[in-house]
Amino acid sequence: MVSASETISRNLKRIRQERNLTLDDLAILTGVSKSMLSEIERCTKSPTISVLEKICEGINVPLAQLTHTETPQISIATNDTIKHYSAWDGFELFVLFEFDPNKKFEIFRHVIAPHSERVSERHESGIREYIICTKGVFSVQVEDKTFHLQEGEAIQFLANCKHKYMNSTNQDVNIVMLLYHE
Repeated sequence: MVSASETISRNLKRIRQERNLTLDDLAILTGVSKSMLSEIERCTKSPTISVLEKICEGINVPLAQLTHTETPQISIATNDTIKHYSAWDGFELFVLFEFDPNKKFEIFRHVIAPHSERVSERHESGIREYIICTKGVFSVQVEDKTFHLQEGEAIQFLANCKHKYMNSTNQDVNIVMLLYHE
């Protein structure tokens, strides 16, 4: 796990380099000595809150930008790490990627048993569902209109309305669902 000092060090150096600033330039903008800034960037000294405030004001960034930890470039959802829920009769839910406010989406996989259906709660305004049928024939009712998706087909809709998921076949149906928070 990366320490707070390492995170601040990396972010400060990245911001400085993106703006083509030297340590001297940064010292002038922030009122923090060049030697202190150098020590922070090399992670040999941890900045105090007052020093962080000066840096943030000088380069016009929120503190959260200096303390933000980048998510890994690669995330893998394996059978050992995927959260599994049997929340509704006939519906198995697998959380592939949980909601991330920075990315504004979450991804699930559902296995729907034969002859099962579930009425979904209306989502808050601004949530859009993207559903891909990966196995079987999946049906979804949005308001009063029903759509039937074959394997490989997809649908998207604003989910702040009445909608229902259905499997009226004799085989399991698999879908992948992305909820996007617009």
